[in-house]
Amino acid sequence: IEVLNYVEHFDVEGSEATTLFRQVLGHIHDAGPWFERFDGADHIFLFSWGRFPCSLADWRVELRSSIALQVEDRCEDLNSEGPQTSFNRWKDIIIPGHIDFWRVLELRRSNMPFAKRDVLLAFHGRHAGNTASYANVSVRTQILDELDGLPGVSVGGFIEGYHELLGQSIFCLAPRGITPWTVHLYVAILAGCIPVILSDDYEVPFQGTVDWPSFTIKWPMDKAGRELYSYLTSLSPQVLSNMKEKVDE
Repeated sequence: IEVLNYVEHFDVEGSEATTLFRQVLGHIHDAGPWFERFDGADHIFLFSWGRFPCSLADWRVELRSSIALQVEDRCEDLNSEGPQTSFNRWKDIIIPGHIDFWRVLELRRSNMPFAKRDVLLAFHGRHAGNTASYANVSVRTQILDELDGLPGVSVGGFIEGYHELLGQSIFCLAPRGITPWTVHLYVAILAGCIPVILSDDYEVPFQGTVDWPSFTIKWPMDKAGRELYSYLTSLSPQVLSNMKEKVDE
């Protein structure tokens, strides 16, 4: 398996990711005739973050018939490019995104039983107010503008004790970023929090085996304010308890 993993400090515009891509391809071709044997169809490339593989120069030509494991079915950047398909249903696979192992352990440790959760909903992360590249991510702006200050709500930028907060929250909002994919979905699940997916174009992985509607809520992005709050507060404790059990499964 040839692995291309997104690294946070990569300067994509400066072509560092493409340089790594070319080095990996060079290693594959130097190793022998195996890639050419079936046009790459018996090779697997892993892309564990958004905007990949589309951020790599000539990726369609270079990958050829290889299998791609990727976190979303399209590449998009709200600041610079419209959606372009990066997914072939005949060979590629949508997967969850990467979360560091230490963070997985922290989130699991913070997972509180349903009866001890006293925060209705939480979201903390990048938004237009703290990250310039998120200026066009309107769903996150709406969350802060309409939900901040409401009873049981904790939303805003980065905070200390974030993992503990998720473990005390009933719902965790998972809004899209500059691409449809969002790591907040998987962070919520690890914390035992019911995820509310706010990304109209995001395709969740393993739909044939995972019963996503039983433990998540997918809500229209343009109604991510007071309408969402009203809906969440209308759900009965029994419904919420059942969904929490499904999350932990």
